Amino acid sequence: MHAKPFRLPALAWWLLIVGALFQLSISLSNTFVSIFLFKVDRSFSAIAWYHLLVFATLPVTFVLAAAVARRTSTAMSLRIGIALYALFFAVALMVGEEAAHMPELLGVLTGLAEGFYWLAFDVLSVEYTDREGHEPFFGLFGVLTSVANVIAPPVAGALISREDAYFGGLTGYHVVFGISFALFVVATLVSLRLKSARLAELRLREGFRSLAQEPWRRVVLGSAAYGVREGVFMFLLGLLFYIVTGSEMKLGEFLLVQGALSFLAFYAAGRWSGRFRWRLFLVGALGILGASVAFLWPITTVTLIVYGVLAAAAFPLFLVPLQGYVFDAMHTLADDDVPSITHIVVREWLENAGRILGVLAYFVVGSFETVRHVGGFGWLAFALGFMPLVAVGLIRPLESRIFGPRSRHQRFRLGDNEESHTSAKRRARPTP
Repeated sequence: MHAKPFRLPALAWWLLIVGALFQLSISLSNTFVSIFLFKVDRSFSAIAWYHLLVFATLPVTFVLAAAVARRTSTAMSLRIGIALYALFFAVALMVGEEAAHMPELLGVLTGLAEGFYWLAFDVLSVEYTDREGHEPFFGLFGVLTSVANVIAPPVAGALISREDAYFGGLTGYHVVFGISFALFVVATLVSLRLKSARLAELRLREGFRSLAQEPWRRVVLGSAAYGVREGVFMFLLGLLFYIVTGSEMKLGEFLLVQGALSFLAFYAAGRWSGRFRWRLFLVGALGILGASVAFLWPITTVTLIVYGVLAAAAFPLFLVPLQGYVFDAMHTLADDDVPSITHIVVREWLENAGRILGVLAYFVVGSFETVRHVGGFGWLAFALGFMPLVAVGLIRPLESRIFGPRSRHQRFRLGDNEESHTSAKRRARPTP
């Protein structure tokens, strides 16, 4: 029997093109921004300040982006987000190495860009597709993201290593940042093809009141626990691998292996999560903890590769079910007058609070570490390996009592639009 053909609206295809350009640019430079900061500043604090300002800016930006989308259009918020990313790399290119001495400014720019872009992308991905189109859209977007995550890091690592060897200094970083800047400019121009309606009003007071309901509160707190680990591992593993090897090219190759394993694991999790969600959730959390045991040994290239391989395979098994629980819990909320985008923003606020807590822990540990002695980061990484189990513990009482058998297509309101359960496949930062 042939698979049922699907058709995506033209606007959905344009959004996929914008998303592909965005992901390619981010995959090229995201990890290497942290390495650039460390390589110039030679301290662990610059990276901490950068990510701390990103996470502190995001909650405010979500509200600001929603206000702009309400007064103009959601597509305008998307364009602003992409343009802010382009501005970030324009600043990095113009001031060169001095950019590493202003991590706070770079962090604020990144936080503003992320908030505008992702809030708008989440809404537009639903607005441009109907119930039958959600699965194909997110499936295609997942493939494009995975391909970018596999191809771009080794290319960036090779460019940085080769250009730095030939021309000296940080020429390779400028080349990679220049390519990212160009891709964001192109994405901004392509986004002009996107049209959208105004966004519904955020009702944050009612959104926070909804935390009084146990299922939603437990799932949001579980997301916050996940955020504690994610906030640190967005940069820690790549940083440690660079410190141990001293090579951007080897780091790029390492990220290629991780990206390939994550792609396979995300595919498997997407196929099996509907039937075995709780089991995958538990196995993923235990797998992340098991991988973290590697940090009880001295931090070497072998240690990091072992951790990276195991975590890349386990992380999607944990993340995909967690996102499913988020939207199932949202479905249990009694107040249908509050659009789901409000609850999504509240959840992002709590998750970012977890990320900030994680970065603060990194900040404390980093104040005692040097380039030649990073053992404290190993203990921090091991401790963070327990955070997914905290999320499991928070959600476990709800599994049979609240969720139980689930409808495959549960629907939520994003203003005047509807969102299916499959939009749990929205933005997922691969941070194994």
